[in-house]
Amino acid sequence: MNELIKKRRSVRHFKKEELSDDIVKDILEAGRWAPSPKNRQHWHFIVVRGDAKKEMLILMQKGVERTEKGEGLINVPKEWIADAYRTIHIMQDAPVTIFLVNPEGKDLRFSWDVEEKMREMSDIQAIGAVAQNMALRALEKGVGSLWIGNIFFAYEELKSWIGDGEMVLAMSFGYPQKVPDKGYRKPLKELVTYRD
Repeated sequence: MNELIKKRRSVRHFKKEELSDDIVKDILEAGRWAPSPKNRQHWHFIVVRGDAKKEMLILMQKGVERTEKGEGLINVPKEWIADAYRTIHIMQDAPVTIFLVNPEGKDLRFSWDVEEKMREMSDIQAIGAVAQNMALRALEKGVGSLWIGNIFFAYEELKSWIGDGEMVLAMSFGYPQKVPDKGYRKPLKELVTYRD
């Protein structure tokens, strides 16, 4: 398992080859077995491909353009916008994009009390574990993945399209055309504080 974890990369170049339904189901099944607070399993998967992928990309483009004009959810630096446009191209090349949604999640513009915020944070942590399980299972199957946060540049457009629940992240999957080299990782001694 340790070697698999170290081998995982964020793939940004995918082959045009489609993923079989069995492989997609296997990746989803791995996500389904992630840990969950109180075993609530507050996640829902939206698998996007085919004509739905075209709709998603149009909405993503509109949202990024609106954000670029300063009309989005947040104001961001120009280099973030450029990165969001690159993400659109990656999502276009990937045969499958899966949105991970919290069915009971709160709108980002919602004012939260402490209890709601704690519950939301717990659910988001669990969905992060779902995504990691999916990425590792995909890698075992020879499939590359990319964890996508740039969906929030098209928050209103994609949220409306997805429907109920709150999108937490999206992941694109496909057979890698190019796998990036191993990325830099800080030494453990810079990341850990031991308190005995």
